[in-house]
Order: sequence, then structure tokens, then C-alpha cells
Amino acid sequence: MIEQEFADIYPLTTESLLEYLPDVDCTECGYSSCRAFAEALIKGNPASWRCPELNDETASVLRNLMNFVPPAIPFNVMMESLSPGLISVRLPVASSPVLVTCNFRETVHLLENVLDSCGMSVFILVSDTKGYSVDNAVEEKRFTPFEILKVITETAVGSMANHRSLVIPGLARHLAGQIKQVTGWQVMVGPVSGLELPLFLLKEGLIGQ
Repeated sequence: MIEQEFADIYPLTTESLLEYLPDVDCTECGYSSCRAFAEALIKGNPASWRCPELNDETASVLRNLMNFVPPAIPFNVMMESLSPGLISVRLPVASSPVLVTCNFRETVHLLENVLDSCGMSVFILVSDTKGYSVDNAVEEKRFTPFEILKVITETAVGSMANHRSLVIPGLARHLAGQIKQVTGWQVMVGPVSGLELPLFLLKEGLIGQ
């Protein structure tokens, strides 16, 4: 019997969590430092969730993320794609952020699930990357400004949003200038890991505007 192999998912790390913790080392959470607290969160066994420096919304999102279990992605579904288009998560409003991703089915489902579990109302633009995941699409030059412009135009997302700002994956950072030039939208570079997106959106003030 052949054992099923699974693709790696970019995980949350201690370093990524530290971007969203206060870095004051007050010890009121029961740990000696914010780093020690982050390490305990990553290991999944924090003795306490209490951090007096975090607001309630960020603390709630952090707890939801730590309880979120990413689905396993078997290699035999690689390249399975969704049609390019627009996905609404939790009834976004005109001020909700517009996120751009690939059209690899499992990536899109992962983003939908993690954003929904954290109560994020967003638009997700699914660009045609020929079924490649973001990392492979960037490597194979399938994550392109022109495909992003195409899906912006075809979905008319500009008529639904009261802003002209896109959040692109961190792995496509080097394409930010080209995407801005081709689409005419402002471009913000998001995190590499989609699991980090809820914390990133809160930190950047893109939720609840």
C-alpha cells in the first residue's frame, strides 16, 4: 500500500507571531518574555492566554488562529484549480480589504476557512495561475499583473469596494510595482503565510474601517 504524501503549508512561526505581540516582556501572561509566550502558542500549550497589552479583538483572533487546524493537502490534488473570480467571505462591505491569490483550489479553500474562522469580512480575488499554488505560480511566472487586471475587470470588484487597494501574497513582493502599474490599484504586500493574514489585516487597520 502506497502511503499518501502531503504538501507543506507555510506555518505560523514564533518569529511571525512576534510581529503582532507587544514586545514589552511584562511577564503578566505568565511567561518570561513575549518570545516565550509566542513559543508556547506555537507549541499549542500556553499556560495562559492573558496578555494585557493586546486588545480584545486581536486576542480573539490569536486564539482562533491557534485553534485552527489547516487541512492536509495530498500531492495528488496539486494543480486542481478553481475558475478565476471573486469570493466574498462573511458578507464584505465597501471598505473591506481586497486580497489577491492563486486559483489552486486548496489555497483558496484554506484562505476562506482561516479568514472565516477569525471573523474576517473580505473580498478574495482569485487570479488565473493555471492551478499553481502561489509559490509555484511565482516561480513559473503564472502570478501575473495582467491576469490580476483581468479578474479585477471581469468581476467589477471596483464597483463593490470604495477603495483601490490590493493585498498580495508576500511571496509576490517583487511584483508589487508591476501590479500597481498595470492595474492602477495601490498594492500592499501581505504575509507569506495565509495563516497570518487575519493578524496582518488587523494590524494594518484593514478590518473594521
